[in-house]
Amino acid sequence: MDQPERIFDVARGDLGVSLHLKQSLTVLAAKSPDPDFRRLAADVLSGALGVRDLVASEAFNATLDRVIPLALADLESLSDEQRERLAAETRQRMDSLADSMGAREAVAPGANPEPDDEDWNPQGGILSSDW
Repeated sequence: MDQPERIFDVARGDLGVSLHLKQSLTVLAAKSPDPDFRRLAADVLSGALGVRDLVASEAFNATLDRVIPLALADLESLSDEQRERLAAETRQRMDSLADSMGAREAVAPGANPEPDDEDWNPQGGILSSDW
């Protein structure tokens, strides 16, 4: 019998968000030039650490300092229509991921979604594998 997909601590029980995050972390861990970041991402993927532990780390912040300005410049270069299309494609991809795994709101046994977070952005985010 297959193991249910683990829901990340920040996914709020949303399987699509969790699967998108898993794919993104896998890409980022593979592409990052920083061995500390790669190790932390692998720890999150294995369940040894939560996503919040990763984002509180110096390695994560150093990575963001390098890649966010480039990502923002790329995003700003898009037209409003292109940004809307990218957002719609990302939502569709997360929905498809969740649908392929079963129910969109399915939560793995033992999952403990964290309480509401005022910084939560239900629109999701955009990650690039270009370093």
